Amino acid sequence: MPTSAGKTRSVEVILRGAFLADRTRVAILVAPFRALCHEIAGSLRLAFKGEDVKVNELSDALQLDFVDQLAELLGAVAPATRNLLVLTPEKLLYVLRQEPSLVAHIGLVVYDEGHQFDTGARGITYELLLTEIKSLLQEAAQTVLISAVITNATAVGTWLIGAEPNVVDGTGLLSTARSVAFARWAEQRGQLLFFESGAYEQSDYFVPRAIEAQELQLRGKERKVRFFPEKGDDSWKDVSLYLGIRLAPSGAVAVFCGRKDTASGLAERAVEVYGRGFALPPPATVSNAAEIQTLTHLATMHFGAESTVAQAAALGVFVHHGTTPQGLRLAIEHAMQRELIKLVVCTSTLAQGVNLPIRYLIVSGVNQGEDQIKTRDFQNLMGRAGRAGMHTEGLVLFADPRVVDRWPARDWRMNAAIGLMQPENAEATSSSLLTLLAPLTSPEGISLPLATDALLAAYFLRGEQLSAWADEVVAALPQYGLKQVDVIKAISKRQKLVTALESYLMANRGAESFEELTPRVRLLAQSTLAHALADEGSKAALGRLFELAAAHIEQVLPDPARQATYAKTLLGVLDAARVEAWVSERAELLRALTTNDEWLRAVWSLFLEVVDNKILTGTEPPEVPFQLAQGWIQGSTYQGLIAFAKATEATKPWGEKRRRKVSDADVLDFLEGCLGFDCSLVVAAIGQFLFGATGLNSEGTASLTEFQKALKYGLPSKLAVSVYEAGLADRFIAYDVALSLSLFGYAGHHFIPALAEHRDVVSEVLQRYPSYFTDVLQGL
Repeated sequence: MPTSAGKTRSVEVILRGAFLADRTRVAILVAPFRALCHEIAGSLRLAFKGEDVKVNELSDALQLDFVDQLAELLGAVAPATRNLLVLTPEKLLYVLRQEPSLVAHIGLVVYDEGHQFDTGARGITYELLLTEIKSLLQEAAQTVLISAVITNATAVGTWLIGAEPNVVDGTGLLSTARSVAFARWAEQRGQLLFFESGAYEQSDYFVPRAIEAQELQLRGKERKVRFFPEKGDDSWKDVSLYLGIRLAPSGAVAVFCGRKDTASGLAERAVEVYGRGFALPPPATVSNAAEIQTLTHLATMHFGAESTVAQAAALGVFVHHGTTPQGLRLAIEHAMQRELIKLVVCTSTLAQGVNLPIRYLIVSGVNQGEDQIKTRDFQNLMGRAGRAGMHTEGLVLFADPRVVDRWPARDWRMNAAIGLMQPENAEATSSSLLTLLAPLTSPEGISLPLATDALLAAYFLRGEQLSAWADEVVAALPQYGLKQVDVIKAISKRQKLVTALESYLMANRGAESFEELTPRVRLLAQSTLAHALADEGSKAALGRLFELAAAHIEQVLPDPARQATYAKTLLGVLDAARVEAWVSERAELLRALTTNDEWLRAVWSLFLEVVDNKILTGTEPPEVPFQLAQGWIQGSTYQGLIAFAKATEATKPWGEKRRRKVSDADVLDFLEGCLGFDCSLVVAAIGQFLFGATGLNSEGTASLTEFQKALKYGLPSKLAVSVYEAGLADRFIAYDVALSLSLFGYAGHHFIPALAEHRDVVSEVLQRYPSYFTDVLQGL
């Protein structure tokens, strides 16, 4: 079903049908992103308000923080109340590995944005999760997979559900009309060429004087005349921003950029041109003044008043991408949904299911980095322009003048743009497992003639063995200009994908001998989507990959019971073995630790050994990542942490021998990605090995549990974490609310009980922040 065709309402109807018919007491909804889980949970709480349905949105921290929430579901008897769990794939996998008894009660599973099978390491985790669940579900359980962009739905449905799945195809449900226009700037004033007929041989009409450059003020000793927008190689950036500013008074605008740095660069450009006297009113003048003020305040608290993010926010220009802090992202999305702000500059995060109702989608370019954006992702983006029930029409505007400069001769940019707009060109959903079977390529993109068995076996080599194998490949194929470092890098990248496979095989090991296991390993391979989509040759190679992975696991860890324990960590067998050995050497020391700082100092060496992150392991000076981590768990602001990294003149590896300065985006990626997820996963494994079967749910684990949450969210206290997880999901706001509660005498560690006496205190604090957080409070 295409975007805006009613998928959210369809999910509600499916859930109601299952509950009213009493087919199940437990339903699970899996969504790929934390922000999307939050949005879905919020809308479903509203839909089922006042009814006997409990909606639980589990945190995505990989620890047993769900036991109290799900106590009723973990027993042998079916629960009395109706329960709906909303969570990410990784959290669901963690829950099922820790508490497999939950599956017995599940009668309905809904996978939203269910085309995630070919998204790298997450895709493999997602595919193997679905493979595992479909083998465990009761025969009467219902499975629903929803996506706007699956073109091979029958093939995927046959694998997931069985022969003759019910496929609901809503491809033709175009609930809102969408126009398509291209910017052209060959003359002094630019035009917009509109193509409404679907034929691109000739435009149907044009809008003149759509682009008019304005002279900007000079600064200091500058002599060169400056304009906005500026013609030249980068005119596409200026034109994208200019058109966004011009269209903002007519409706909500999203400017799509293929890269995060491009999106941030447009915000920086907006600050510059308005600082030089650009005459058009900024989008803030047609936005809600109170919302602009509070969003600017929140951005200032995170990044400082002089930051580009805060200054752009004051102009009504907001950036929305993967490293935008969670709270700011949620607030921006909410403000766009309520039409309180008018202009957002974003990456493909806009296509990831979050419901931003925009009227105008401005496409700055058709590439994401070096690669062209996928047609299916672009179709998802297009669906954001003109949301059903909110707009009568939408406009998709290609802002790069180069797209039509040579038109009608049609250079590659025009052909690419036309291809993206045709739904029939959308790529079929594939499997990231199949990428492990693909040959390596040379620097020129030529496939290397390596035997498949040799390639697959290389995934289980490490250290000197891998280096020796890479040397052999380079020596055997001199005509391809290979370097050892490039071969090792290519294999190492694929080894990260194999980790999810190893965890899956360990979870399904059973107690039989390895000889008895081997035939079942082949059956496990045959149960995957990769096998269902593969040709005969690839099916055989896939089976061989599973066999090699099982043999590798058996060599490292022949004990089936310990393999089951390793599987609960979600790590690969080698990393899990490293963590177990590290824990066993210092178990007594670890049990004596009481503070977050003590834990960080104790585990840092293990992070360096296990976590593959170039900022963590390759930054100079080498102490900078640790100092950033210290500031992070103490609740330091992004502004302070970024300023610290700049003050140390920190650099990261770049290429073979060069180095570059650590950027603001690098710091944010390190804090929220490396520390918040990768290192947090290692901490969960430490708890598993240190405290046995119950892991971080055992007695005496409070300090480690608190440390893991501090590492994940960057918050220094239990109360601040509780505020964050209750829905006020912003670091600064969670800290501010927790501090205010403490000042008014609240001594507890949990937020919800505090509301009974101090709701007015929390409400007063939230008046300083975007309206999203007040809305969340009203729902608590």
